[in-house]
Amino acid sequence: MRLSFLTIVLATLPGLAHAHKPSYSEGQYNNAASAWSIQDPDVSIVLYHPVECRSQVLWLRYEVPESREIFVQLGVPKIDRLGDYEPRLAFVHSQGEEGTDLPFTPPEGYGVSPLPLDAERQDFFEPFTQTESWILLERKVRVPAGVGYLAAWHPEGRTGKLWVAVGDVEDFGEQDWADIDSWYYNTRYFHELIPEGDAPVTAYCEPPADALSPGGCSALSGSSALLLLSLTVLRRRRRRGS
Repeated sequence: MRLSFLTIVLATLPGLAHAHKPSYSEGQYNNAASAWSIQDPDVSIVLYHPVECRSQVLWLRYEVPESREIFVQLGVPKIDRLGDYEPRLAFVHSQGEEGTDLPFTPPEGYGVSPLPLDAERQDFFEPFTQTESWILLERKVRVPAGVGYLAAWHPEGRTGKLWVAVGDVEDFGEQDWADIDSWYYNTRYFHELIPEGDAPVTAYCEPPADALSPGGCSALSGSSALLLLSLTVLRRRRRRGS
């Protein structure tokens, strides 16, 4: 009964209808075959995803009858340890290019269209759940007709958290109002405002063997972790210098 009162309060807020409808990956949807299905690219949704070694890449699937624009956002919950966390987002479709340095293999006949991050991250406050995030990119992207995918990952295999939002039309039904209590709890839990145990330990994961199998994980401890961090710093410097 504690949250039933919350439902009544939230239903009276002026900003209630201006939010993404949330879902939670819980480590699923980690390859194209099991991608989370976007029912309508216009309807505003957000999928929260913990980036772990067994689920390094988050996949979403869409289907459009003709070429059109899709509104997308990539975000990170506003948590101190994720202050420098910069995952990537790409469209995977029939007109994409051959990808390199990716932790996944596109489905046969598909290529990758990576999206550059915005110049500056935006602060974002979500009124439903009183949570804060950083938005790393926000734009409309034209895609070809047919089945396509969105893939989100961290380029260095670093564990953390991210979310992907699609669509800009709010559409809440009767069942959605029934789910609002669980949305409140699950979203605040994802943002670590409802703590349970210790915070996750940051790790760098080995790339998956292929698009269908999860990779291993290397915790940040010992000389091997120091070597990995040194290589990461060197790679960043090379990229900046190129």
